[in-house]
Amino acid sequence: MKAKVQLGQLLLEKKLVTQDQINEALRLQVSGGRRLGYLLIKMGYISDEQLLKALAEQLEVPIINIDEKFSNEVRATIPRYLCQKYGLIPLCRKNHNVLSVAMADPMDRQAIDDIEHYTSLVVEANLAKHNEIDRAIKQYIPLSLKDIFNPQSFGVVAKTATALLFVIFVVMSFFAARYVYHEKYGTITMADSSVIYKNHDIMISVDQSGKYSLLGRGARATGFYSVTFENIDQLKSFLALKKTDFSEKQYEWINWTISHRIEKSMPGKG
Repeated sequence: MKAKVQLGQLLLEKKLVTQDQINEALRLQVSGGRRLGYLLIKMGYISDEQLLKALAEQLEVPIINIDEKFSNEVRATIPRYLCQKYGLIPLCRKNHNVLSVAMADPMDRQAIDDIEHYTSLVVEANLAKHNEIDRAIKQYIPLSLKDIFNPQSFGVVAKTATALLFVIFVVMSFFAARYVYHEKYGTITMADSSVIYKNHDIMISVDQSGKYSLLGRGARATGFYSVTFENIDQLKSFLALKKTDFSEKQYEWINWTISHRIEKSMPGKG
């Protein structure tokens, strides 16, 4: 293998790209952390074949077939997110702690150093097409927890988790608030020509004729109430007489409902 040079320099020497094109790709590379060769291909400045041919000539190495070289024993050696980050895939493990990998850019010293540090193995770089590496990563490298909880994807995971927790918080707050409201004030429903107020096992029904009914069970009473009154004053008098039949919550709610809901809805009041 010949002495290595920077990929950008090699492509300039072969007149495959211009300095302006290199500069533009480098600017995008800094902002997104993508590999230079990948960007130049995606930006349409060079083709996958042109890049591969230039590297093969410079490094004097053959272009390998990943499917022929890949060994299942290295499937979990490098997580998928690192394979995608550096545009490479492990192929097999050789003697003397050597890990053979296929790379779109075997001249990428940073990628090799990082993989050697991650695996504690010596990397032997081989050349393969960008699109073949992308396909092989999806086919051969399984997803793992490392692919979820890593610096690259953690930001997305954290944002998604935060948004989900916020939604759960809002929903729980809504139901909690509704529960507290119903616990204190009860519910109001319409049935035929009546309005029914309900809470704490007690119902007060008001029909259109102006009659009032008290239904349900007092906490300290025996049996159930089903009493109808001609007017609100009769209902209030009955409650005063039977006050001890009700729990404190029941009695407070009944009186609050009469004064704040029923009487305020009467014509001339409010």
